[in-house]
Amino acid sequence: MRKLQLHHRILIGMVLGAAIGLPLNLVAEQGGVDVELVREVARVGEAVGRLFLRLLQMIVVPLIVASLVTGVTGLGDPRDLGRLGGWTFAYYGLTSLLAIVVGIVMTNLVEPGRGVALEALEAESQGQAVPDVVEGNRTLGQILWTQLTEMIPTNPVAATAEGDMLPIIFFSLLFGLFITFTGGEPGARLKTLFEDIFAVMMKMTMFVIELAPIGVFGFMLYAAAGSGLGAFIALGKYMITVVLALAVHALVTLPILLSLLARRSPLAFARAMWPALLTAFSTASSNATLPLTLTSIEERAGVSNRVSSFVLPLGATVNMDGTALYEAVAVLFIAQAFGADLTLAQQVIVAFTALLASVGAAGIPHAGTVMMVVVLEAVGLPATAVGLILAVDRVLDMARTSVNVWSDSTAAAVVARLDRVTATPDESGVS
Repeated sequence: MRKLQLHHRILIGMVLGAAIGLPLNLVAEQGGVDVELVREVARVGEAVGRLFLRLLQMIVVPLIVASLVTGVTGLGDPRDLGRLGGWTFAYYGLTSLLAIVVGIVMTNLVEPGRGVALEALEAESQGQAVPDVVEGNRTLGQILWTQLTEMIPTNPVAATAEGDMLPIIFFSLLFGLFITFTGGEPGARLKTLFEDIFAVMMKMTMFVIELAPIGVFGFMLYAAAGSGLGAFIALGKYMITVVLALAVHALVTLPILLSLLARRSPLAFARAMWPALLTAFSTASSNATLPLTLTSIEERAGVSNRVSSFVLPLGATVNMDGTALYEAVAVLFIAQAFGADLTLAQQVIVAFTALLASVGAAGIPHAGTVMMVVVLEAVGLPATAVGLILAVDRVLDMARTSVNVWSDSTAAAVVARLDRVTATPDESGVS
């Protein structure tokens, strides 16, 4: 019997976790099984998943540093970095804006918050901790300025120790750039050193990734056994709206861009990225999925390390299509539930604030929910209203993280194609 491929084993782990967890939850709600026993099963599943997540998080920072430094030094001419960065940021801005537009249009069409019983939502939100991260209202300019200033680390070592991704990316790019500027024997030694570190980190990454089916099983068991049906009933229309909007962006918008700009088959590309997408769905963390995204895009999708080592680490931090879309839908849903009719101007504010807030959202579970406080305050809605939707946030977090990773992956393919097309005849770099 042929050995199952990684994405098959991940899928089996996901299905097994759901197949065990969902019946247990349903039987417990009917009184057939002790609820505390089911909660204990969910906690065990979460513990197993967390162990795998910690292994992934362990390798993320050294992998990103080595990947970015190697990618920049491998470009040769520093001007190539400017061209690569220009295409990358332009594509990220385009897809995030399109995602928000899709979310706003879908919410206005479905109107999931119209006529919803606030009492039911408040009952389901009991015990949910509302994030408290914003002191006072912040303007769009203040949000943007905060993102720009916090991108520059006062202590790169401390930023690395804390896993603060934007400062790590900024310093790694500068460090790689100045290795190229230094040149000579010191530059060559450092270039070789980081290439060797990157090779070791990829080897370690492959070892950790082999454990993905076990981690995915644990997370799915936790999600399936721990979530009751009451929240899904009360927030059913809202969930359907989010999922429909995410589906339109992931299955229509991004494939069209992939076909037109990268000249690649969306179906074949999705098959190549399947292990990363399944892992993103189960872990709800784009940062933790990054090692698998890198290996999938290079070894299965054929995108060069020259492009992927720059585009993907950056995308895992600043390109959050699913998160931006989710924040826009959630804010409009909350406004509808409170009976507040947001004007077109206010919806534009929601769009741009969601775009800026998504850039600062960490690639970890529930990060989008934390940043939603910023968007709510921008249109004068109470930050505590976030609690109304937290009961189903985990499931939606899994879906939007998959869209985030899918968007990052398509960006790598598109940028690789555009970079190759615009390269001068004497430049090399196959993608």
